[in-house]
Amino acid sequence: MSISDNLSRVLESIESARIEAGRTDRVTLVGVSKTHPASAVRAAFAAGLTDFGENRIQEALPKIAEADILAVWHLVGHLQSNKAKKAALAFDWIHSIDSHETGTLVARAADQAGRSVRILLEVNTSGEESKHGVPPERALPLAEALAPLDGRGIVIAGLMTVGPLGGDEAANRRAFALLRSLRDRIQSLIPGCSELSMGMSGDFTSAILEGSTMVRVGSAIFGARTYPEAAQ
Repeated sequence: MSISDNLSRVLESIESARIEAGRTDRVTLVGVSKTHPASAVRAAFAAGLTDFGENRIQEALPKIAEADILAVWHLVGHLQSNKAKKAALAFDWIHSIDSHETGTLVARAADQAGRSVRILLEVNTSGEESKHGVPPERALPLAEALAPLDGRGIVIAGLMTVGPLGGDEAANRRAFALLRSLRDRIQSLIPGCSELSMGMSGDFTSAILEGSTMVRVGSAIFGARTYPEAAQ
């Protein structure tokens, strides 16, 4: 199957899940192009995909330059504070803000550059130690801490989570429902905090049924990934 064919299948699945959930709002598809070349990005863009996600800044920067397309770029991988400035200058969205320090650094760098970066607060809804993100009880305090910076280099646009590793549909849906409930609470403080980035190739249908507004899909569009031996 070509990238164009894969993209069509994923979009059909998204639409089916959206209809099943009785939703009338939109779901943004972020094609996660990590480890795939710029040529694959250009092929997906030619097929109609506009949003692309990358995990590692050092891989993303040359790829963004080589692809040379008018796309929306999302950083979906963990962001270390020492790379916050680079991320603020290169990406339109950052899905992985999990500390006041990192959020502040992104806001400062973006503001100095005259940019506005839409950020998502990453929440570890599964409690797995291998995952990044704040625990659920820290999501609201993090939003409160960053709220004074909303509109000053950053826009606090919503929340992100990764479903439980190897979780069945019930476990996935519990994690996604938890994120939705946290988003609803934070919206009373930050009305624009409406996005829910949740769901990947294996569980995006469950995520959409629980209210996801953004799904991060890689292998179902681009095919299996090949990781270099030294890749993180």
